[in-house]
Amino acid sequence: MSTLAVVDIGSNSIKVSILNRQNGLEVLRASEPVRLFSTAGGEVILSAEVLEAGAQAVARLVAIAREQKADPIVLLGTSALRECGNRGDFDARLRALTGLGLTLVSGEVEARLAADGVRSDPALAGYQHIFAFDLGGGSLEVMEIRGQRCTLARSFPLGSVRLTQTLLKGAPDPVSESAQAAFRADVLQCLGEVIPSNVAERALIVGAGGAFAVIALYLEALGESPVSGRLPLLRIRELKDKLCRMTADERRTLPGIPTDRLDIMPAALLTLCILADLTGAEAFQLTHRGVRHGMVQLLMGESGKLFS
Repeated sequence: MSTLAVVDIGSNSIKVSILNRQNGLEVLRASEPVRLFSTAGGEVILSAEVLEAGAQAVARLVAIAREQKADPIVLLGTSALRECGNRGDFDARLRALTGLGLTLVSGEVEARLAADGVRSDPALAGYQHIFAFDLGGGSLEVMEIRGQRCTLARSFPLGSVRLTQTLLKGAPDPVSESAQAAFRADVLQCLGEVIPSNVAERALIVGAGGAFAVIALYLEALGESPVSGRLPLLRIRELKDKLCRMTADERRTLPGIPTDRLDIMPAALLTLCILADLTGAEAFQLTHRGVRHGMVQLLMGESGKLFS
């Protein structure tokens, strides 16, 4: 079986997707919980420890891809590495460990790749108008897809790790109503007029990225597995309110949520509630496809329409 692989080096985790070159189906997926996003004077700087941990994580995922005979293997750098002041050191370490260098993409290209990945989800094939969000650790991608064309592709510095650090000061304690209001004002100011009001009346609202997947895990742990991937806004608001009332230790009692994501979930849920208010959505349609799958589509020559 001929395969190819994309390693997505994100702000909050590093993931690999290995796909069958003939039919585009995912053969294997793996993840490493390494958080690269950190700030020093407004610039992302990887400490020696984090740089080495990240490079070793990438090397382990590349080894998995090579076991599956993947060729090519692309190391995709997105938000955290776009802003990284010592990106060259990280790239050099990756080359030493794997023989592979970074492929760095701009925010707009990341959004277009994410749109291509969303569009490739067979579960969404019947929808001709999709408005999608890909919420990561460092950035939020906003995309509109009409048929096979991406008509809107924007990237904003609104990732959950970033906002936890900058707007919620790490969120170790309960998040007050005033802090939530300030958070909302800052996010709305950044998004501006990009999202059409009540677009949910005309398009399917789709969510990609770790925050949406974690919500699904939480609902499954409650015995409320999402029906056909539908994540109800009512449950998202309930979880947001619950988390914002809790201390860091209390959050550990919640079922289904990975411990490495507990600190950033208040910011993620606050962001999703804002996106729902802007779009008029009553639910988000979960997809596990995103930028990695979009890069695969590009490698396979399937993304021309979305990139037009």
